[in-house]
Amino acid sequence: MTDLACDEVRLRPIDGGDAALIVSWRARPEVAAQLFSAPPTITEHVRWATEARERDDREEYLICWHQQGDRPVGTVGLSAISSRHRRAEYGILLGEPDARGHGVARAASELILRRAFGFLDLDRVYLHAFADNASAIALYQHLGFVREGMLRSHARRDGDGASHDVIVMGLLRREWAARDGHGR
Repeated sequence: MTDLACDEVRLRPIDGGDAALIVSWRARPEVAAQLFSAPPTITEHVRWATEARERDDREEYLICWHQQGDRPVGTVGLSAISSRHRRAEYGILLGEPDARGHGVARAASELILRRAFGFLDLDRVYLHAFADNASAIALYQHLGFVREGMLRSHARRDGDGASHDVIVMGLLRREWAARDGHGR
């Protein structure tokens, strides 16, 4: 993996030194409420990150915001990368509240999607999101993701004890190419 950059952000591969920062973001109540897993401890995150770096089916990046002196503000990545099926699952987390609403998530997402459909040569990128996460869904729709279905009462949020609906969205290479102005 290599750094990816545009005018707004730089994405750099996550390393072991990022653990405390990422764990602190995942522990924030507004972030934890949108995660499908409980916030990890630093030890759990370091173990996960070490295993993720050794696998070829995952790419995880730290989002560094140029406007704030290249300050880390979140993560974005692809998991379950399958060269056989040419697909991957996309995920993003903005951990710093002041980074929201400034196009940081859009810019980081566009970079990772260009990598997915370009360098990785994928045909499909998909995601799962809580159905009530309106701001995230608006971003995904802006990027070209299409709602493909609903998983009813599919996941519990840490601490609330209730089952929540989760939507599945997908983006195909041809849709991205039409949106991004690039052909194959």
